[in-house]
Amino acid sequence: MTNEVEGNQTVPRTETCDIIVIGGGSAAFEAAVAAREAGAERVVMLEKAPEAEYGGNARYSGTGFRFVHGGASEIRQFVPDLDDALFATMHIAPYGADDFLADLDRMTQGRMNRELAHTLVAQSNAAVHWVRQVGIKWEPLKEHAKIDGKRYFERGIAIHVAGGGIGQLTQWRQIAEGLGIELRFESPVCAIHGDLRRVEGVAVSGPDGRYDLRAKAVIACAGGFQANPEMRARYLAGNTDMMKVRGSRHDTGEVLRMLIELGVRPAGHWQSGHMSPIDANAPDFETPQHEDGRGNTQSRYDYPYGITVNALGLRFFDEGEAQHSFTYAKTGRSVLAQPGAIAYQIYDQKGIKCFRYPYHKATSFEAGTIAELAAKVGLEPKVLTHTVEEFNRAVCDERPFDPRKPDGRATKGLAIPKSNWAARIDEPPFRAYPVTGGITFTFGGVEVNRNAQVVNTIDQPVKGLFASGDIVGLFFHNYPSFTGQTRNAVFSRLAGKAAVEEN
Repeated sequence: MTNEVEGNQTVPRTETCDIIVIGGGSAAFEAAVAAREAGAERVVMLEKAPEAEYGGNARYSGTGFRFVHGGASEIRQFVPDLDDALFATMHIAPYGADDFLADLDRMTQGRMNRELAHTLVAQSNAAVHWVRQVGIKWEPLKEHAKIDGKRYFERGIAIHVAGGGIGQLTQWRQIAEGLGIELRFESPVCAIHGDLRRVEGVAVSGPDGRYDLRAKAVIACAGGFQANPEMRARYLAGNTDMMKVRGSRHDTGEVLRMLIELGVRPAGHWQSGHMSPIDANAPDFETPQHEDGRGNTQSRYDYPYGITVNALGLRFFDEGEAQHSFTYAKTGRSVLAQPGAIAYQIYDQKGIKCFRYPYHKATSFEAGTIAELAAKVGLEPKVLTHTVEEFNRAVCDERPFDPRKPDGRATKGLAIPKSNWAARIDEPPFRAYPVTGGITFTFGGVEVNRNAQVVNTIDQPVKGLFASGDIVGLFFHNYPSFTGQTRNAVFSRLAGKAAVEEN
């Protein structure tokens, strides 16, 4: 691609298309496919990353979906080739609209935009079925509790895309290419043409030079700013510029900045994000995915079945507040706030047997006594021994232990209680996992309406500008697990359709 020369000046080459999609992850593919299905003749996706690294955070995700459904009989439509006998062992309860909305309200402390929350919930079933209908293949989640031969899944989540993140991207790329959608790698957007009332295209810094790409509409699916330490330091408190990044190193927020500077209204929780506990020795970026696509191998989500202590040997949060899918996205921030931004998950053999993520390849230490374990990880043996003994004395036996669901088996008399799954740590050998906080995506972004059209600072939709994915400011404080992929499907589908219909 070359530029034209007029006199002594180089004039960037100009191309035209119907729809520009900024990004190369799951939200971008969904928006592009939806636009093509709605009648757009030429759709161009602009991916900042090189081909070997395309896909944003989806590349490092287990790609599960939380959505409204009627239970096992409906989920069966997503896994038609699964063996009947195996499917019969799966206990999958219905998940209603009221359930989903209540989970969103509780996790975001009622701060989520009500119109968008209702849109997400109301559209979730149709959007996920649309993903299935365009050709994406599914499989049951590997994470579940198995009791007496029956597999129990958490409410609202039971399936993910076959092959995990890489599998999802591969499938979407095949679908997109089959529809004639153009995917351009190493093509970051360096300017947006327009203002707070109308967007008409973008400038692209491609491998062969800069050029302008004009279109009837632009759909921004460029991700959050979690891989940008400067922006993390600016917006997220507490030394977050030093956090490990679980996802893509390419999500550095440039497009989000351009949109804010254009006059787009900010939304969501700019001082927060999805921050979960990961192996303290995980790489600074892009923690590896399991070979069968089940997500990050160095996440540490089994904390409800033990206790977690800081570098002083003291507990600092309620490990059993709720199932991990409702607490993991905020637990990383709690760890980050501890001395040295490190903590230690402590288990006995009873807790280890309850692990739902046995494939996580995290650093661990094992010993025959708590005092020996403390010495191995660098904690004061007397303090950790006291913490464990105090916890064990506080465990109440009135309720039975049940790893399938919140069981109400709690501690009594502790300053920091454990509300569920409280079991004495008394069956050696004992194990410790050093963990720190890892960020997946940021919650601050742009505001959209129920058609996924971006809203400006004078409370009007920006003509020709739509958005989906992590760049949308939607969540506050926390979020229910697997809602991100559903959000992508819902708002990308809406964006693709509305972008075509607007013109």
